[in-house]
Amino acid sequence: MMRMKQMICVLFCLMSAGCAALVFLGGAAAGVAGYKYYEGSLEVIYESPFMETWDAALRALDRMGIEVTNKKHDLTAGKISAMRADDKEINISFEYKSQDETMVTIRVGILGDESASNTIKEEIRKELFE
Repeated sequence: MMRMKQMICVLFCLMSAGCAALVFLGGAAAGVAGYKYYEGSLEVIYESPFMETWDAALRALDRMGIEVTNKKHDLTAGKISAMRADDKEINISFEYKSQDETMVTIRVGILGDESASNTIKEEIRKELFE
């Protein structure tokens, strides 16, 4: 109980200081180690190898009816550019973190769209872990 109070206090301090808090999920969303939305981009750490995450993102975009306009990767990094039906550009960057972790940065539109970015994050998670 004391640990819970300490955690709430820390989160409150971070939020009241105006910082973008990194959210750690203790099993609430399987396969996502953490995420944060900062300056128009959503950064997500998936507990999945780089190529599995890359393939899952492509499947998720296809299932959502989003057209991929460009895609390129090497062994440790990659980028997918896509376009929604409403002509909003989507940029998804991938970075190898470890054998079982990949950082993905999702940006929708020029200024960012947190809700749309979260939707894409969840669709990738579903492709990977459901």
